[in-house]
Amino acid sequence: MELTFEVIQQVEGSYVAACYSENIYTEGSSLEELHGNIVSLIDYRFQGRIKPEPSAVKLMLFRE
Repeated sequence: MELTFEVIQQVEGSYVAACYSENIYTEGSSLEELHGNIVSLIDYRFQGRIKPEPSAVKLMLFRE
């Protein structure tokens, strides 16, 4: 299973990410914070299910 997150850098510099296939949405003030939020949400979302491997999580960065 592969999860693809669409990441958009907002004008003010923060980031928002969305994985539409699993309805996962989060934000962060930096890419490091965003990454941590994504990892936490994947752990939460896949409790009791097989989690995707870290290499199967893709981020696509777009800038406004």
